[in-house]
Amino acid sequence: MIETATTEVRAYEGNSSILVLASVPTFLSKWLIPRLPDFRLTCPHVTLVFKEHVGLNSAFPVDVDAVISHGLGNWPNITAEYIAGQEFVCIYAPSLLKRGDAIRKPKDLVAHTLLHLEDAPLAWWEWGCDYGLGEEETQQGPRFTQYSAVIQAVMSGLGVALVPRVLVTTQLQEGRVLVFSSFCYERQGHYLCFRPDKLERPVLSAFRSWLHEQKETDVEKRP
Repeated sequence: MIETATTEVRAYEGNSSILVLASVPTFLSKWLIPRLPDFRLTCPHVTLVFKEHVGLNSAFPVDVDAVISHGLGNWPNITAEYIAGQEFVCIYAPSLLKRGDAIRKPKDLVAHTLLHLEDAPLAWWEWGCDYGLGEEETQQGPRFTQYSAVIQAVMSGLGVALVPRVLVTTQLQEGRVLVFSSFCYERQGHYLCFRPDKLERPVLSAFRSWLHEQKETDVEKRP
């Protein structure tokens, strides 16, 4: 640990071109990384360093420039700016249709196993409220700590799930998952979080501006 820390200090100290980030894993792999070649073209001088994901109940780390969190990004004295992920879709695998009747109404859907994310425990309940379903019908089912596991479980035919649309764009395009419905879940989203004084660093300011451009591009692409 000491050797690693010493190496990092030597690498980062005085290097204004390095931007240290922490990000929730699924958003990093499904949304951010596919866009990073564009960031490299836009800011070729910036070197990104990714640290371990920061949980909702963890303290904001002192050794990063910014955190991309899932939730409300509500750390005290931390600026949180929404990026993406408040549009949720209810997804299921085509294989579920082969096991029984077609899924035409909410009652058909909740007859299957509901898959939950631990950090979004009320998502199914709020979705069910829109369709007149009770808490008992929407709170049963296994819990997962990452959306990547939830999405894989859906594709494996384990059940149905509510996930941010931005995390399943490819699966939707390829027909590996189907959508029953969508809704806006304002309790959750992916946020760029940072201490206000960190914006004095040009590398963070550039990354932040680029992120918001990507957010606008996503909106323009939606039908």
